[in-house]
Amino acid sequence: MPRFRKRPVEIEALQWTGDNLCQMIEFTENAFFPIAPKDRGTNPDATAEVFDRVRNAWVPVYSGQWVVKGVKRGTRGFYPISADDLADIYDPA
Repeated sequence: MPRFRKRPVEIEALQWTGDNLCQMIEFTENAFFPIAPKDRGTNPDATAEVFDRVRNAWVPVYSGQWVVKGVKRGTRGFYPISADDLADIYDPA
């Protein structure tokens, strides 16, 4: 049976600290918005949202999560990933 190895890929990512809104907006090309506490509804821990172009949907972001810039050609989407998952999947470049 043929076997395959995933190609190494380098990503860009920025961690949402809750205090770096301007950096997040610039990084995501205006696809990032904070959520006011009164507007969090059923997801009170989500402090922001990022637009994921692959899913064509706003995705919740929690303080401490990293937002990754998609690597697929033509997609340029963004998605959140936990600090633990980032460390498990990627090495610093």
